[in-house]
Amino acid sequence: MEWVVGAGTLLGLLAIVLGALTLRTRRMGWVPPWTRRNVTRPRLLGVGAVLLGSSPFLQGLEYFGVLPGLSWDVRFFGGTALLLTGIALLGASQLLAPPPGPAPHGQAPTA
Repeated sequence: MEWVVGAGTLLGLLAIVLGALTLRTRRMGWVPPWTRRNVTRPRLLGVGAVLLGSSPFLQGLEYFGVLPGLSWDVRFFGGTALLLTGIALLGASQLLAPPPGPAPHGQAPTA
């Protein structure tokens, strides 16, 4: 069981790092190559990835005893809120219209 929780914790950490990298880069934000065509709002993608990754990461830390024991309700509802908010922001980063202004480098302007 430990390897399953450990793998989820590492994947959550990877999502947090990718989201922080997207938020940290200047101008338009770095977006992973497999999502560049669809993402219109990189900042929302970064925040969504950080929130989405923090749920399994915090659950894994609690499982291994790094975090103090919280009640089941707090862990369940808090983790679910982080997860669903992250998914909603990831979807919004791809569905919302691009912000007004010049087109990002390498993309054709939209009409």
